[in-house]
Amino acid sequence: MIRTFCLLALLAATPAAAADQWIELRSAHFTITSNAGKGPTSTLAWQLEQMRSEAAVLWPWAQLDLNRPLVVFALKDEQSLKTLAPAYWERKSGGGVVTVWASGYERTFLALRTDVEQDARRHVNPYASSYFAYFSLILQQSVPRRLPPWFSRGLAAVLSNTVIADNSVLVGPPIPWYLETLREGRRILLGDLIAARGDSPLIKSDLNLFDAEAWALVHYLMYGEKGARSNALGRYAALVVNGTDPDVAFRETLGQVADLVGPVRAYVDRNVFAYKAIMVDAEVKRETFTITPIPPAEVAARRALFHVATRRPVEARAAIDESRKAGGAPGADVADALLLDTEDKDEAARAAFTRAVDAGTTDAFAHYRLASLLWTRDANKETLTRIQTLLSKAVSLNVRYAAAYDFLAQVKAELGADQPSALAMRAVVLEPADAHHRLTAARLFAEENKLDDAMKQLQAAAELADGPDEARQVSELRAWIERRKGG
Repeated sequence: MIRTFCLLALLAATPAAAADQWIELRSAHFTITSNAGKGPTSTLAWQLEQMRSEAAVLWPWAQLDLNRPLVVFALKDEQSLKTLAPAYWERKSGGGVVTVWASGYERTFLALRTDVEQDARRHVNPYASSYFAYFSLILQQSVPRRLPPWFSRGLAAVLSNTVIADNSVLVGPPIPWYLETLREGRRILLGDLIAARGDSPLIKSDLNLFDAEAWALVHYLMYGEKGARSNALGRYAALVVNGTDPDVAFRETLGQVADLVGPVRAYVDRNVFAYKAIMVDAEVKRETFTITPIPPAEVAARRALFHVATRRPVEARAAIDESRKAGGAPGADVADALLLDTEDKDEAARAAFTRAVDAGTTDAFAHYRLASLLWTRDANKETLTRIQTLLSKAVSLNVRYAAAYDFLAQVKAELGADQPSALAMRAVVLEPADAHHRLTAARLFAEENKLDDAMKQLQAAAELADGPDEARQVSELRAWIERRKGG
């Protein structure tokens, strides 16, 4: 169902008044650490579940469960977010931040303020930057090859402004800051935008302008002219995902670039835009969420891990000490190990990861990284068996941990296990655009004398290779497989 709305502006913030009592809320797909109280935290969890359901409706082919765990903090006010992510307030433009997104050590962290309210008359998502990142992650892990940036970033930009109300989800209302950027007069030629790839100077020099242009093009193709081109955009995506050259796919589905220049420019200059409204997922019910208090030592450990991910070692060490003074938690040992790891103190990091594992940490990366620190090319059977145990635990804790499956496949091959290529292919399925997993699968298939399967994975690796090192590995492995074929 398509409705038409006028361009509207942003929201107001209201202070929260809850005390610092930390809780953990678990919904079907999200775990949230919060000091914002049960009500606001439940509302945020419900909105996140609705966002995930929206992706399922729009992208039925997508892998919605993230390979990297998403760690969510719901914070009651600006001061709470400032304490957790101080870097944003150290800049001259600091203040007014409502959401922080960070990646670190095989997981993603999302911190959101719950004291921002959506004005009922306005349709701009205060968490748009985090929604952009969330949809980008889903898109990246769901396709077997890299998509053209105009499409991947433009699509994520359109969906980033998802506005969730009690009864409906608004998908893609116009984004004021993109329109302001485009109306300043600086523009990217449409042909250059479409031709750009990941290493393009257009992206590196002015990402905000690139995203604004990409948003405008995708929004036009989805909603312009009463959605006349939306099906063609879907066909374009299907062709590219299945291996068609992006430029060929564009011409076959969307036509000549020159024919779109005028319509897209006129679209940006308009004052009224169409977008989509879908019903909320009625299966998501707040009463099914579980809420439990978090002990102070565990809260401090979780904060320490966030500080590590945002590269704040001073704050991280203070939180580690706070956790230990309160009785300790395995997460504090993981945070300590991560800091030591970044300082290249391998022996100390190995000891800290060992303490975390022995203390029963459920952090899959801790098991994976300890296995990596134990690995040597001449490792004996006892060490390899220990590494195998750690990696098996890692994939049991995170069944979507592609790197752990890849590593486990190689270790099992060293130990003489039967058919380790199956584990390598699990990594390929989880991260189909990763050339390294393809190379591992190709080598293991060749060792199992499945040479046709090996060449298939090697060809995919060649197409995905990023940089001279991976290209060299492809060439060397190809020569080795060809020798096996001829032998």
